[in-house]
Amino acid sequence: MDKVNGSCWQIEHGCPQCGALVIMDETDRLLACPFCRTRLYLAVEDPFRYHIPPPAGAEGELLYIPYWRLRGSSFSVTAAGVTQRFVDTSTLAATLPELPHSLGLRPQVLKLRFVSPATEGRFIRPELPAVQALSGLSAPTRDIFHQEFIGEAVSLIHAPLLLRGDILYDPFLGKPVSSCKTDEMERLLTAPSARQGQVSFVPTLCPHCGWNMEGEKDSLVLLCRNCNSAWACPERSFERVEFAVIAPPPGAGDITIHLPFWRTKPRIEGMELASYADLIRVANLPKAITPAFAAAPLYFWSPAFKVNPALYLRWARQMTVFRPDGEADDRLPETSLYPVTLPLREASEGIVITFAQMITDKLKLYPQLAGLRITLEESRLEYHPFLQSRNELLHPFLRVSLDRTALAYGIGM
Repeated sequence: MDKVNGSCWQIEHGCPQCGALVIMDETDRLLACPFCRTRLYLAVEDPFRYHIPPPAGAEGELLYIPYWRLRGSSFSVTAAGVTQRFVDTSTLAATLPELPHSLGLRPQVLKLRFVSPATEGRFIRPELPAVQALSGLSAPTRDIFHQEFIGEAVSLIHAPLLLRGDILYDPFLGKPVSSCKTDEMERLLTAPSARQGQVSFVPTLCPHCGWNMEGEKDSLVLLCRNCNSAWACPERSFERVEFAVIAPPPGAGDITIHLPFWRTKPRIEGMELASYADLIRVANLPKAITPAFAAAPLYFWSPAFKVNPALYLRWARQMTVFRPDGEADDRLPETSLYPVTLPLREASEGIVITFAQMITDKLKLYPQLAGLRITLEESRLEYHPFLQSRNELLHPFLRVSLDRTALAYGIGM
């Protein structure tokens, strides 16, 4: 496996409306054609599947070898605490001897394309699950109590090879890369053509009123200002997202921007965690347990936008501990709304990590993390107001700031 630099890989695709070539980043979820102005949402059953087109005139049986593309924030709970790092790598997803274990720099200099039924060639099925590939990036499993990847781009990249006789050739360099045994030859020659992974293009019209919805090219939630609604497309069609806009405290000043956070109410099995008082007790937070805390449901907050791993942990913990409680409005504000780039699914996956960083008695409680079972009872998207203070954004309830450059870090993650 290799670490590659932070540049975002690019995909080229013909506009479904006019046929013009559109270049997108791998983090894009909106196809915006600069010629006919069509805007379509990219919908696909996980994961996205791309292929590297071979050069024209390449001779031989065209085969595509699967590689996992893994990019995002890795969090691990070890005896020492919660550790985090940014991962940007590719790794071979099939057991084929002598083949490169990573894609190297090639996807950064060549445009990718979506796999479709029209893509010629045979596609070798991945044998290494994505979960196993992700877990292989960290320390041995016995040293880890819990692990999650947040904000990750997990996709399959199919790299071309040419089979001539019993030799596999690199179609770009024309050099042999591997020889094949008889059983391997049979496996390669019986590999299926592309039948799955086709991207659907969903019109970005509000399902409720038919108005054009708005969103940045990497937005996972689109907004309709005509009927004040929010929509996500987790599969092949848009689904309404419950949201709230948190009003600033009186006298806070002019709001510069609203940043999105997921607020989730989990049902946690395997540990007594149902109320805010339970969190204070189990995590030994420096707060006195009151009847109000005992009656308050347990909510977890997490950023719905990409930031570096350390800031993600910091904001998830601060929001969950201090529980910002402003008046909620169900109408979209006129001020700028930062795009949602982390889905609800990953907010749910990050609950254990958020809880783990609050725990003081690690020796007793960390071994119990593996037995926790979490399901969401309710969730909503919250837009929180932020004030601008020089180069920082200030949360008026928490009085905690976020450097504006931290948001730029998340672009392209």
